[in-house]
Amino acid sequence: MPAASLVPTRLGAAERVRVLLEEEILGGVIAPGSRVKADEVALRMGTSHIPVREALRALEADGWVVHRAHEGMSVRPRALSELVDLFEARALVEPRAVELAAGRRTADDLRELERVIRLQERTEDPADLARLNYDFHVALATAAHNSTLAQVVESMSKRVRFHYLPTASARRPDSLADHRELLALAERREGERAADLARRHIDATRVDACAALEALLRAEAEEAAEASGDEAAG
Repeated sequence: MPAASLVPTRLGAAERVRVLLEEEILGGVIAPGSRVKADEVALRMGTSHIPVREALRALEADGWVVHRAHEGMSVRPRALSELVDLFEARALVEPRAVELAAGRRTADDLRELERVIRLQERTEDPADLARLNYDFHVALATAAHNSTLAQVVESMSKRVRFHYLPTASARRPDSLADHRELLALAERREGERAADLARRHIDATRVDACAALEALLRAEAEEAAEASGDEAAG
């Protein structure tokens, strides 16, 4: 799904550029380590350099891009240690959010969760899977009707999505089944059982996602070392 289709229309120029660029980073359109050139972004998005520079400063503050002297802005790298930390934090926070959601969810909350699951059932695209996994966990936390808790889960889920994207195709076969069961438990208001399933779901996902990311980063490092060796030999 194009990033532009996910962006609210009533945004200022700088915020619209920020949201679009963030979605492109999270969706893998702009890969980790890639340069983000303000003039190219301005041309591509049909805007001036001023909102682009403001958007890049905001993305730098949020940790999505880094500035290097003589190089400009580039997308931050993925890091296995951060993904490990994120899953540890999720295991502490999300089960409680899920338990609250089971007791507080509304009919609208359930419909949103059902909508996301239906979309998950229809795709095998890694970028869509990563985005929909994010959507599901954020929607479930939102159903707890605690704005602070929802913001914390959203922030963590966004960062998990960034690291999760290249490993999404390696997700557990029963991951979607867990989502369906979490919805069913929320429908029946079985908070304790939902929290227990959330813990097991997060832990199992952690094992697979971290193993897949570790393998990816190792392969990238080996490829970079080989390329460096070829250049030195040349």
